[in-house]
Amino acid sequence: MASHKDAREEDGKAQLLAGALEKEGLEAAYWLPRLSQLLGVQCIQALQHLQYQEYLELEREVRHPWEKRALQKLLQITDDRGTPGELQKQHLERTKQRQEVSDFEELMAILQQMMEHIRDVADTPGTSGCALQEAKREATRTTSLATYSLLQSLQERAQKDVELLVLLIVTSTGYQVESSTFQHLLGQTEIQYMAKEMAAAHEEYVSLKEQDADRAQASLLLTGLTVTPESKELSPEQKRQRLVFMEGHMEGLWSTGIKNLLQKHSEHNDWEMLEHNLRSLISGSFDDTWDDVRMQNILKDMEDTLQTPEPSSLSKSQSGGSKSKANEATANQEFLHLLKRLGLESHYPRKMGTRHFHIICKIYLHDSQPSKDQELPFYFLQKLLTVDYRVRYLTCKDKSNAGPAPEPETTEQEHKPSDSFENFLGDFEEAAPESAPRHGHVHPMDLQMAIFHCADDFLRQSIATKLAFWQLALPLLVPKPGTAQIEFPLWSLTQIKRSWKEAEKSGKQPGMKSYNNKLLYRAETPIVSFIRIGTSASSSKSQLLNALLSKQRHDTFFHRHCRGSTRERLLLAGVVEIAWYCPRGSPDEPFECCVAFCNLRGDARDHGEQLQFLQEISAVNVALVSESEPLDDRGKKLLQDLWQSPRPLVCLLTDKEKVGAGRSSTNIKMGIKNRNEAELVDELSQTIRNLLAGPKPRFSLDACLDKARQHGFLVDEDQPQCVTAKAKAKELVGLLKKEKLSEIKSQLLPLQGKLWHQWCKKDKELTRLQEKVDKSIEHHRSQIEGEKAAIRRKQLEKAFPLNQLMRSFLSFLQSQPADTKKYFLQWMKVFMDDLSCSRLEKLRREYHKLWSEILTVKKSKEITNVNPECLSTLNTLSHEISDSSIGLEHLLREVGQIYEAVEVMSTNNYNVVKLPKIAADLMVSGYPVELMDGDASYLPLRWVGAIFDSLMERLGDKRVFVLSVLGIQSTGKSTLLNAMFGLQFSVSAGRCTRGAFMQLLPLHEELRRDLGFDYMLVVDTEGLRATEMASKQSLNHDNELATFVIGIGSMTLINIFGENPSEMQDVLQIAVQAFLRMKKVNLSPSCLFVHQNVGEVTAREQNMEGRRRLQEKLDEMAVTAAQQEFCDVSSFSDVIRFDVNTHIHYFAHLWEGNPPMAPPNPTYSQNVQELKSKILQAAKEAQGSILRLSSLKVRVGDLWNALLNENFVFSFKNSLEIAAHRKLETALRQWTWRLRSHILDVQMRLNNRIRNGDLQEITTEHLEEPVQETIDAIMKDVEKYFNEDKDCEILVQWRSSTERKLEELKETLLHETRKKCVNLIELQKNQSKLDAKKSEYEDELLERSRQLARTLKGKSLSDRELRDNFTAVWNKWIAEVSRAVPTPEPVDIDAEIEDVLRRRFNEPGFQAQITPCPKGTEFSFHLEKHAMKKRKFPGFSSTVSETEENNLQDITENIKKRVRANIKKKEQEKQDYSQSFVHEILEEVQKGVDSVPSNSPFVFNNAYTMELSLYLCRMAAGSFKAMHEEFRKANDPVRYLSTKREDFFTCFQISCQGATSVTTFAVFLCDKIAPALRQAVCERAAKAIAGDMQGKVPDFRGNKADLEVCILRFLAQEENFEYFKQYLKHPKEFFQSYIETCVKSYCLDENRRLEKFLDSSLDLLCRSILAAVSVSTHSVKDRKDREDKMSLWLDEFCRELTEVINLPRSDLKGLEHQEITDIEFLRNAMAEALDATRDGLRKEFAEADLSLFERQPHTILAEQFSGCWEQCPFCGAVCTNTMQGHDGDHQPVLHRPQAVNGWTWLYTNHMTIDICSSLVASNRRFVIDSWRKKSVPTFRYIVSLIIFDDKTIPYKRYRDAGHPYSTWKILPDPSRQAYWKWFVCRFSTELETLYRGKFWGRGEIPGAWWRIPKQEALAELDKP
Repeated sequence: MASHKDAREEDGKAQLLAGALEKEGLEAAYWLPRLSQLLGVQCIQALQHLQYQEYLELEREVRHPWEKRALQKLLQITDDRGTPGELQKQHLERTKQRQEVSDFEELMAILQQMMEHIRDVADTPGTSGCALQEAKREATRTTSLATYSLLQSLQERAQKDVELLVLLIVTSTGYQVESSTFQHLLGQTEIQYMAKEMAAAHEEYVSLKEQDADRAQASLLLTGLTVTPESKELSPEQKRQRLVFMEGHMEGLWSTGIKNLLQKHSEHNDWEMLEHNLRSLISGSFDDTWDDVRMQNILKDMEDTLQTPEPSSLSKSQSGGSKSKANEATANQEFLHLLKRLGLESHYPRKMGTRHFHIICKIYLHDSQPSKDQELPFYFLQKLLTVDYRVRYLTCKDKSNAGPAPEPETTEQEHKPSDSFENFLGDFEEAAPESAPRHGHVHPMDLQMAIFHCADDFLRQSIATKLAFWQLALPLLVPKPGTAQIEFPLWSLTQIKRSWKEAEKSGKQPGMKSYNNKLLYRAETPIVSFIRIGTSASSSKSQLLNALLSKQRHDTFFHRHCRGSTRERLLLAGVVEIAWYCPRGSPDEPFECCVAFCNLRGDARDHGEQLQFLQEISAVNVALVSESEPLDDRGKKLLQDLWQSPRPLVCLLTDKEKVGAGRSSTNIKMGIKNRNEAELVDELSQTIRNLLAGPKPRFSLDACLDKARQHGFLVDEDQPQCVTAKAKAKELVGLLKKEKLSEIKSQLLPLQGKLWHQWCKKDKELTRLQEKVDKSIEHHRSQIEGEKAAIRRKQLEKAFPLNQLMRSFLSFLQSQPADTKKYFLQWMKVFMDDLSCSRLEKLRREYHKLWSEILTVKKSKEITNVNPECLSTLNTLSHEISDSSIGLEHLLREVGQIYEAVEVMSTNNYNVVKLPKIAADLMVSGYPVELMDGDASYLPLRWVGAIFDSLMERLGDKRVFVLSVLGIQSTGKSTLLNAMFGLQFSVSAGRCTRGAFMQLLPLHEELRRDLGFDYMLVVDTEGLRATEMASKQSLNHDNELATFVIGIGSMTLINIFGENPSEMQDVLQIAVQAFLRMKKVNLSPSCLFVHQNVGEVTAREQNMEGRRRLQEKLDEMAVTAAQQEFCDVSSFSDVIRFDVNTHIHYFAHLWEGNPPMAPPNPTYSQNVQELKSKILQAAKEAQGSILRLSSLKVRVGDLWNALLNENFVFSFKNSLEIAAHRKLETALRQWTWRLRSHILDVQMRLNNRIRNGDLQEITTEHLEEPVQETIDAIMKDVEKYFNEDKDCEILVQWRSSTERKLEELKETLLHETRKKCVNLIELQKNQSKLDAKKSEYEDELLERSRQLARTLKGKSLSDRELRDNFTAVWNKWIAEVSRAVPTPEPVDIDAEIEDVLRRRFNEPGFQAQITPCPKGTEFSFHLEKHAMKKRKFPGFSSTVSETEENNLQDITENIKKRVRANIKKKEQEKQDYSQSFVHEILEEVQKGVDSVPSNSPFVFNNAYTMELSLYLCRMAAGSFKAMHEEFRKANDPVRYLSTKREDFFTCFQISCQGATSVTTFAVFLCDKIAPALRQAVCERAAKAIAGDMQGKVPDFRGNKADLEVCILRFLAQEENFEYFKQYLKHPKEFFQSYIETCVKSYCLDENRRLEKFLDSSLDLLCRSILAAVSVSTHSVKDRKDREDKMSLWLDEFCRELTEVINLPRSDLKGLEHQEITDIEFLRNAMAEALDATRDGLRKEFAEADLSLFERQPHTILAEQFSGCWEQCPFCGAVCTNTMQGHDGDHQPVLHRPQAVNGWTWLYTNHMTIDICSSLVASNRRFVIDSWRKKSVPTFRYIVSLIIFDDKTIPYKRYRDAGHPYSTWKILPDPSRQAYWKWFVCRFSTELETLYRGKFWGRGEIPGAWWRIPKQEALAELDKP
């Protein structure tokens, strides 16, 4: 209908417009489309708003000159002169006259029009300067008028703030307020400036004003102090003038926060500080207003509230009472015997608590019957949990029940009607009952009552609640055994709640059924009391009561015919039991209202106190009287009192069939002998119903309390703890009642309302960062963090000082003992439910009524739309229901919010920590605690984590099995958990569970050992598809909830109710997707499906089809979910381990009949027991999913943080797995060091053997065998670690890779060792020819010296004479050698280098470059000279970034380093110069040139290659010459022999001295040993230092990641930008440099550890040498077959030291022919000489430094910690994995802002401050840029991206970019990430200089970063 109407209106407008066109002679068919298409004009009214430029656009469509004039007339811009300039002037004049601007948007539109107007005039060809000037004049006038009009309008509306904003912008452009005009003409630039600044400032101000007045006004102030059209800043004087203007304009309107800021500024007059504070306040991070004084006041308030309590006197009085009770019990030995028989003597009186009820014991595993009486009580308690009322009949299975007692015979008599008591009494005759035989087993009711007497109040309450759930009678009055006292246990009945419907009647027409949901102890009901006078063998009073209460004959009251009943009962006599009949509103029910029935056990004559009490409270008395037993005086008196009582009396005569009716309508007799039971019950119920019909008294049990006290009964509520708790609870609820119910939360519990929901929203925004046009992601993040902090501050402002409610609540929980707290919480729950119950019922009825009406409207075909007012009312009711739902959980939630808010502002405060301790104490006491806030659907992570910390502090880090449940709302999840474990999760009155609650259950010690865990944590959750969450976000909420509870659960129960296919599909789909997510993040929880409310659950065959269908449905859901999660799954079994036959449990209906009077189904209880057993069996088998409390805390945090992100799988950070892997890496580092250290030893031994000539070839035997034992031992330790570590279940995934890595490392190290040994052997072989020649000369010289010695032997010659003789022979020999050996010509190294260079660079002009340069000239890289662009790139500026130039400079430096390292290596190997060395240098240069990345826009040119090659060859020439000269010296025979002259002389001297030369021999030998000993000492000491530092220096105790943290800490502590620069540019080199620094510091500090290491190695080697001396001496001294003993001794000596030191036997030829006969003396001489050598070396070591080492200790350490060196492709952070080529993704310690790596925004020099871990949680995209590293906001530069064919990818899917991005794991990080933010702020200037960028624009550093202190940055490094 509406669409037709609109069409008609449009047609009418078009016809009017066509008429106007036709009137001017314009063809409508031609001009109508053009007006519509070009200008959007569709009606005649729009013509008057057309601008001149629009007319000009129409003018282009003119076909004839007369059409132009017609158009001008139509648009009313006709002018006699008709020139465009005049037309324009006239049009603008009319526009000016129409300026009536009333809102901001209109002014912005006019500014836009004026800009376009000036531009059009300027762009018109041939426009004169005068015309342009006139256009500016008109634009200025129009803008002035529009501005004035808007300011006037704002002034009239009193919008002073917006008026000031407009004034600030326009006055900065020259607007004069006094004259309302601009000082100068406005051009396009000025108007554009005003439009842009005004739009931005207004948008920010309006946005902030909605959130916070302080922040909005700060924005206003900052705009005024900074806005200017010029690029330069305002002067202080200009700022002062503007501030004065703003203060005058806003006088009296500034907020308190702004006033404080301005006051502070007036004191310091610091403009920079003021602007900084304003920016911080705008971003929400300003904390100066939150001063220390305010925080101290808050902490003081908490300290006063949470004072440590004094020792309570209650416990003392209680213990005294317990003692007296024990004394009383001694009076009843029979009772004590019963307690002993049941094993309860230690629990009496009242010592059995709920811990005995809730503890999980072995009965859970095996549902066996008790075999002895001592097992009965705890079996009873455990079965009580499972809602199996058959435990009421519990007896020992090995006891045989006697047969039933014979019933006494009765006689019948006819009774005449009588109204007198005598006649009434005449109906009875005396009869004596026969005694029944005694039974052997414990009577079931004696068991129940014995437990009752041993139970404390809380266990009694639990028992009573369960009995009531079973529809069993409850004890109301209980005689205390052995005393005359009677208990009135009202407290135990206070938690029983029932629902019923009463049919109200108006006349004869049934009215509205009244629904009640009340605590029964508060329900005012008529009470019907049943008593027995005398004995009745034929009729059972209790059995008759049961028939009245239940058509199903449920045994509400235990009676004589119940299974297990005996005559031998001890504790039941005198007990009054109570049960309630609750109608369901059906017309055929026996009672229309709720009726309480009391049953006095035993003969009423013996229990006068109880009887009197019942008479006072009863509305009707029913007495069962037997005629077979004559009434004594007591019986008559009792009956007379009942008869005379105003309460009606129904007397049931057991020996009469019929009784004549009396005249009284209130005293009725009924014969019950031989009566049909159904008829009797009907008659009796009708009689009672009639008697109750009148205005009979109604009592609640609460109202009976005073009567009980008057009778002297012991009331449990009168205990001091209960009285104290009840009084405090009443006091607090009284405070609640002062507020309107729906306003209690907002007024008294303010932290969990709007502010908390805002905080949750902001916290979620942190994980879903949105890119702003002019702000970076980090700015957005910083702003959100500031807003979160501001919300927390507001929470504190609202919370403190604490209101009386929370102050009293916290103080009471902190100061009272555990039992008082329990009483208090129960009373609070009762009173708070009472507070909201009635109002909620009324609201729900209104809601239901209105919703029914809306549904009716929707179904009606006549009405298409629902009345919006109805929907609005419905929403209002829904909100009021939510606001009015107040429960104890809301108070505890407020405590959590107080903790979160205070903890953020003041961490580790003693009083703050007390709050989670309160919650932990409640959990330990068995009270459920909220895990997830159901109203906000959010998890307060700090609060929950603190609770876990407090639990660990109290219990220890226990192992916990987490059982969670998931299912559709209202399908019995909580009921199932309560039935299994006796839990009672707290919910608000009348509502389903919201959020998630957790409750802790202990395991029995025996079961702990069997199952392997200590506690079970049960998590109950809100239902899926909850009506409260019914919105488009419902599915997401359900998925998040399911993922969370399945993730934290060791096992999850998936609850399905009924056969509804859609509900089954809903829960299965959600659960399967959650399990699939767990699989993808390597978590493996298990699940059991519980299908409730299924008939025929015992028929397995009938369930097979259901199992098959469920399996198919699960498989189908798994495939669907796998497609959504992008993984390959074909069945549900691929997701988790699942067996359809054992993992699905079918449950019977819960109720056996129709509630509210139906008892629970025993089969349901049996199903519960089977499920419990299955759960515990599964827990025993699934140890891997059982976590410790500390690990569970981490898991909760990981899951929640991942859920906050849009992509759970991508964002999940398994901290437990990360911690386990880091620990594994530390262990791996230790294993690899053992292996590396051992192979270093092997290498040293092999090197010594090769140098000593003992080994000429390396075989597998030489390498593998020495290492095999060590690798076997390491592998054994690896196996032990993976099998026995507490995280072995997590570690198993890395076992094979760890073993493989160790094997690979072994192979690598052995390969390197083999290679080094082969090279050394090759070197030895190359040297062998020269050595052979030298050896020939040595032999000849030795022979000549020995001949000379023989000629001089026996002569007494002085040393001078010996030397003269030796010199003569020496000179002669040297002359002969010199003649025989030609002198080799030295190589002209310079010439060879020039020759090689000429051949390589055969280019013109190169010869001139070879000319020598000044010594010390360095090669300097210059981009312009040494590089060239690959090609010209469109879109790129001609400037070159610092990063690109630095990259090329780095390549140059690396080339230099490699060349120098190669030269140094050759020098160490003492090689001779070879021309190939020059070629190697040129190859290194070429490799460097080729290493320029393909994405670099530059390459090196030929000049670079030539100049660098020339420089390096010149630099190397000096080293080559020195190497060549040294080689010539070492291998020239003459020179070589000259160096040996003193050695030969010593040998000659020894030969001349003969036997007296032993000492000289020893000294000479030790001198030969000394160099080798020095070398061996250094090798061993280097390895020892590396090993020692790994054990003692914290930096090296862990893995590479730990070392990285130490490096970052060192850098921050030093605050040296050059260090940071080296670290960032060359991380591996800095890593090695840092290790070297640590080694120097460790070895060369005041402790001089280096000397100690050297001395230790020296002592070890000296002992080895002395051992070799001893072995050699022992081997030689008794040899008679050889005369050359010294030669033999030297052979043995060198053989012993072959692997110890480098001492070739050939070097000792000069000693082998010495005539030394006293071998023993030689040993002593060697010891003395070695001591002297050792002393000499020690003196040398005392002054030594690390240059002594050929293989440096830091090199060994660097190799050990080297690991992976891959760098993050976004920020350059280094991977810290310990192994190179490791499995899995790369991960660093910390990601960095991209500015640290020099990244800038494309086409700008603005630094990029975004951090990878924030970017992956944002909507930002990046470019895989083909030419340069630039972070690109793709929405701006899409054209250029298309040109370059670059690819844009969301950071959230960075892996899609391929290698190297796909090899990195970058997770969203919710932490502060303080370290690198501090670095950027601390060195911002240096970074700008280094990279030639600026932290401007989108690269501006957020204000919050500047406030990060270094201490916070360092503290971040200490976090795990």
